[in-house]
Amino acid sequence: MIDPLDCLLSDIQHECDNAAVDMFGAETTARWKNPSFAAIMEQPDSVGEMTGSCTDNIKIFLKFDGNRICKASFYTTGCGASIVSADAVCELSTGKTIDEASEIDGEDIIKTLGKVPEDKKHCAHLASSALQEALGVWLERSKKG
Repeated sequence: MIDPLDCLLSDIQHECDNAAVDMFGAETTARWKNPSFAAIMEQPDSVGEMTGSCTDNIKIFLKFDGNRICKASFYTTGCGASIVSADAVCELSTGKTIDEASEIDGEDIIKTLGKVPEDKKHCAHLASSALQEALGVWLERSKKG
């Protein structure tokens, strides 16, 4: 016997999935459902944290090998757009030197994601700002060390 509540929940999930694909595209929706870089890093070399006017909070964790980012991860309390933006900035920054990573901006994240609704583009800039904060923290620590 099929449970009517299970059917209803399945229908609702299907509608939500379709709405996400319409809004962000299939690839970005897949990133949202299974982000590659979502993790609170143990003993990061640097952390950058930013809170947007929307109250979304993004933390970017970085590990360095010399002057190069060898590992990046994120944690966010934000919406789907913050999740995919933080995931994308981690992808873009991994393997880059500090100078190369410092050039990553919100527009680079939007380009990587492809389809981002206008009212969600601020999330890409928030993720970029969190990365820049983490880089700044690393540079300050390096000067002191």
